Amino acid sequence: MATQHDKIFKQLLRVFLEDFLCLVAPRALKRLDLSAPEFLDKELFARGPHGDRRELDLLVRVRTLDGRPLLIHVEIEARASRGMAERLWRYRSQLQARYDMRVLSIAFYLKRGRSGVNLQTWKSSLGPDFPEPRYLTFALAGCRAADYLDRPEPLAWALAALLDPGPWSRAELKMACMRRIAGLKNQIDPYLLVDCVENYLELEPWEVAEFKALGSQRENQEVRAMKMTWSETQRFEGACQFLLLQLAEKFGPLPEKVRQQIEAVNSPNRLAKLGARVLTAHSLEEMGLA
Repeated sequence: MATQHDKIFKQLLRVFLEDFLCLVAPRALKRLDLSAPEFLDKELFARGPHGDRRELDLLVRVRTLDGRPLLIHVEIEARASRGMAERLWRYRSQLQARYDMRVLSIAFYLKRGRSGVNLQTWKSSLGPDFPEPRYLTFALAGCRAADYLDRPEPLAWALAALLDPGPWSRAELKMACMRRIAGLKNQIDPYLLVDCVENYLELEPWEVAEFKALGSQRENQEVRAMKMTWSETQRFEGACQFLLLQLAEKFGPLPEKVRQQIEAVNSPNRLAKLGARVLTAHSLEEMGLA
């Protein structure tokens, strides 16, 4: 699958952190204050200070209700692997050494793994006087889409696209996910949720016909409107990325400030004018971007 799961889920978990914790660690969530989460520098040395550098998928500092700091570390994996426990242990040790605080470690598996949420322990060889630290695994494999669509957390409705459809066809599952998301009625920006469903529930041509037939039903008109908005957003983002490529090709590596300026453009007319100006401008200054 060409889906960039790291990018999609890193964004999802940042925006829907509370939903994620509600699904994975609901009892811990009741003891946390998520009013001001702080997303941290995520670079660590993989094997000691002279080892390869690795960027963690999600690292956020929060506080408990009694004011104590806590790190939440999430690793997102396309599928479960035997080496994850060792990796989490190594990351946890480095995080505790760097930040001097407790760490909640979570491995999130999109495929394979023991279904649902499971509490795991790192085995200690030091005897019963030394408690074994624990971590959580969350595997989507084997979970039922209908159960997640019944939950109140919007993130669960997007995750349902990766789950067992049960008696539904894939087109019916996709429509069920979209209908649930469309029911938000602008309470939350649905873009990331729709993006997840679209990327992880890609339909074959014969399934697309079934999905379109479902979309023509009156009760699904909100889904049609939402998909149209998502498609327009996709095209706009594609145009932004193409403009960045054009600028880099003509003017060389772009300063981060210029990238941020382009990514902040929210008008198709403005984007079109910048695209036209690339043809004649001799510098970023002439583009009005430096």
